[in-house]
Order: sequence, then C-alpha cells, then structure tokens
Amino acid sequence: MDATQIDHAIADKAKGIVIAGVGDGDVSNAAMLAMQRAAKMGVVVVRSSRVGSGFVNRNVEVDDDKSGFVASLDLNPEKARLLTQLLIANGITSPAQVQAAFSATY
Repeated sequence: MDATQIDHAIADKAKGIVIAGVGDGDVSNAAMLAMQRAAKMGVVVVRSSRVGSGFVNRNVEVDDDKSGFVASLDLNPEKARLLTQLLIANGITSPAQVQAAFSATY
C-alpha cells in the first residue's frame, strides 16, 4: 500500500477515508504519512482491518491521538465505512466525536 489512493482522495476533497489495513489496522510508512496529511486537512481518517476477525486497538501500534485517527475497534471496513458516512452526513467530523460513536458500537 502506497500513498497514491489516499493522496487522490485528499485531492478529490474526500471528507472521510476508511483504511482497510492489515492486522491491527496497520499500513506502510508511505500510507501512514498520507493518512496523517489527510487528518491534518480535516479528513476523517478511520483505521480498520481486513483480517477475518480481531480488533483495531487505539493508541497501541499507532498513536491515534497524535495523528488524529479513529480506530474502528470491532467494526470491519464495510461497517466502518457506513458509520463514517452517517456521522459525516450528520456533521460529526471531529476525531473525538467520531471515536465516541465507534466506541458506542463496542
């Protein structure tokens, strides 16, 4: 995974990005830097995992608070995308508020 698709989403004025990472929602260094750029520009960035089962932990392998990311916790990328869309459509875009909504599903 490189930064290309993330950078394109930023250029296309995406309001949210859900990353389907590996394991604990991990991505390459290039993708991580692009995600951080997106978050700094106000894009809601949600880390999720494409593995069959598991949990995307907050602030364990990635400093979500420092980066402005949201951890999908127990939601797979598809469910995380739906929740992210609903939140953005309702004007909820701050990482803390979005994370609270993800935590409420846990």
